[in-house]
Amino acid sequence: MTEQQPELVEISSGVQGVPPFLARYTIDTHHTPGYAAGYLANEVQPRLFMTTHMPFDPYLNEEAVAEVREHWDGPFHFGAPDGIVVNVTKEQIWVREGILPDFPNSRAPQFDFTNGQLIVPHPPTSRERIQEPFVREQQIDPKKYYPKGYHPELLEDWPVEGDLVVPVEALPENLKESMGAEWRLRQKNRKAVEEQNEE
Repeated sequence: MTEQQPELVEISSGVQGVPPFLARYTIDTHHTPGYAAGYLANEVQPRLFMTTHMPFDPYLNEEAVAEVREHWDGPFHFGAPDGIVVNVTKEQIWVREGILPDFPNSRAPQFDFTNGQLIVPHPPTSRERIQEPFVREQQIDPKKYYPKGYHPELLEDWPVEGDLVVPVEALPENLKESMGAEWRLRQKNRKAVEEQNEE
């Protein structure tokens, strides 16, 4: 079992309203690309291969499977959505869904454009500080798992010193719209409260 992140950075950026570089950085520093997950499964040859700690969404699932299948053609199952239960005996393995509440307490990333800027805070801790060197030494060379002719420009280090600050006018319109929706709603509500207090 391993966690997996599919390589749909641009699409996920539009859906989730986060800058593409942030998704790329997150995959390259803290997650296992789907291609790498399939490569790892083929090396290990498990009775059942599972991926977990992953987005589980119809627009991603088929690509997630395709990336794993680049290298692994054995038994495969998503360890998602949250709450999947796996029973293992010497003779067999079976998978079922656990019982969870329908509405977990989760929120999309929040952005604030009050000062005409998008500020993405610098991660407080680097991968090197939270990961044992032994684990990093086991990293598989990306050339071994990415398909021939495809190799994204990896982003394994934070691209700037400190917080990343981008003027709002420099953002593509689609990102501005998706990332700023929550902020615009807060601004609208704040204005309504202020007008009500003036009356």
